[in-house]
Amino acid sequence: MNAKTSYATLTLSDVEELVPVLHSEEVFAFIGGMPTRNDFTLGLRRAIDGPGAKSVGEHWINYAVRLNETGELIGRVEATVHDNLAEVAFLFNPAVWGCGYATEGLYWLHGHLRDHYSISTVWATTHPKNARSGALLRKVGYVQTETQRLPMLYTYDEGDLVFQRSLV
Repeated sequence: MNAKTSYATLTLSDVEELVPVLHSEEVFAFIGGMPTRNDFTLGLRRAIDGPGAKSVGEHWINYAVRLNETGELIGRVEATVHDNLAEVAFLFNPAVWGCGYATEGLYWLHGHLRDHYSISTVWATTHPKNARSGALLRKVGYVQTETQRLPMLYTYDEGDLVFQRSLV
């Protein structure tokens, strides 16, 4: 199968290009609500800067996702690596939802985490009303997990659905 997308480390030059792609009510409906444009760009800049010197052993992985055919930026995939696990997330332009790009992106991210960080378990959390994200996670092999005995997950908010997937 030929990949439809390519991945490059998110850079400052991607920030302005991502505004019309991801700064929308649809994208932020289940992740805290629509930020101001300034907060949106500030969040991207912080993601690019990484966790800082005080977060020993923590890595922030942020990749821009582009269509191979046109070079158009359509979203991003990310992971926070800590404590021998990774928490993954994905944000895509609503105009391309349902086209398989997020599926491809998660599979790519899994391989990247396994190959470059020796990660064997990945986690994801989502709001219980975010049916699209839950369905995507199940599609790529995640299993919903009980929340009683979770490892420390930075992205978990009380009431979230939690998913786990083995990469081995």
